[in-house]
Amino acid sequence: MGSTITLNRLSKTYPSGHRAVHDISLHLEAGEFLVLLGPSGCGKSTLLRMIAGLETITSGELLLDLQPANDLPAGERDVAMVFQSFALYPTMTAAENIAFPLAARAHDEHTVAQAVNAVADRLGIRSLLSRTPAQLSGGERQRVAMGRAVIRRPSVFLMDEPLSSLDARLRVRLRTEILSVVRHTGATTVYVTHDQAEAMALGDRVAVLREGILQQVGAPDELYDLPANAFVASFVGTPRINLVHGALYAPIDGAMTLSLGAQKLVLPQRMTDDHRLLRVVQGQPLLIGLRPEALRINGTPTPYERPLTAEVTHVEYQGHEALLHVTVGARSAEVPRTASVQDEQQGLGSPLLKAVRSTIHRIRGSLAHRPLPPSPPAPPLPDRYGVGELVLRARQAAGCRPGDRIPLLVDLRALMLFDAQGQRVFPHPTQPQSF
Repeated sequence: MGSTITLNRLSKTYPSGHRAVHDISLHLEAGEFLVLLGPSGCGKSTLLRMIAGLETITSGELLLDLQPANDLPAGERDVAMVFQSFALYPTMTAAENIAFPLAARAHDEHTVAQAVNAVADRLGIRSLLSRTPAQLSGGERQRVAMGRAVIRRPSVFLMDEPLSSLDARLRVRLRTEILSVVRHTGATTVYVTHDQAEAMALGDRVAVLREGILQQVGAPDELYDLPANAFVASFVGTPRINLVHGALYAPIDGAMTLSLGAQKLVLPQRMTDDHRLLRVVQGQPLLIGLRPEALRINGTPTPYERPLTAEVTHVEYQGHEALLHVTVGARSAEVPRTASVQDEQQGLGSPLLKAVRSTIHRIRGSLAHRPLPPSPPAPPLPDRYGVGELVLRARQAAGCRPGDRIPLLVDLRALMLFDAQGQRVFPHPTQPQSF
């Protein structure tokens, strides 16, 4: 049975002054599979090693089964760790490597042999038990490393990018096997990866880190559909979300429009509470986020879709679909530095986000409207761009060529707006989106 894991404002600062982990708070239920996701150097492996007892904790509290564990030696934490480098003993056979944790505890040979065979059967490596690591492929070595961890029947599994050194096809196969083995044991699992596809496929929940700061934690679909900020939105999803600069214009007597530079998107007239909140950010610089599947090039528009004109700059054929790179005259946006979700909850988020929240109590009544200067006229769509700022999925793109002008439909139900600091302001952080 797995253990609960509680991190209460856990931090790690090295003697050099580098702060690798910033006040991270998380709680894992027994048997939960949590993935720590983020780019290289974001602190995810450091956090894992703090849970394992391989790194000291600078501040904060670690609880295992609600018992303080900051000073508990690594050998007493009932934790098994699987490393990226396999960490097998080169002179031992696969069977001896798997058996090592039990042999070190002086279990009798018959019990050890039974346990090794049972684990090898589950991992599909029974025929490889007599081989040394040098005689095994990368995938087979990782299975042996998994077997050595599983045979102890720990209450917590910690996995530090165990598949990153393997080829893509083998990674897909082994991640399914890892999930099966972990579910069978019932252990609580913390899995570190920089691969968002792995994170989405494996995790009950995913915790996204950036520069040692927890950005968001939630179920995979929550992170994809309602990312807390532009960094999470861009890190989760392949192809990555389209981010372009834009601004909102909200005249008193007309429909609100989103300016994308050369073109505009007219928003629906029907005003919901979430929609009214957009008036707070009128005239402010925004980042407009659209997933590739929110764009399409053919069909009759639905009430939630708005047209744009696009120029094809590149076509990537994927077999079952094509990825179209297009330009609409907008300016591509980079992901800004973001504050942690914890900071936001403590009122330390961006000024624009705080302004949005302070307006909630006023939107129920009448809004005092102030006319805005008219938006500048849209410049003509240039004939050529070096790189398209939008990417969309297209199943019927065989006739598209670079330079073609195509009609584009944008599904506003998938629209995301972020402020200049990258925090999501629409859909509103405390409400679901509605048009």
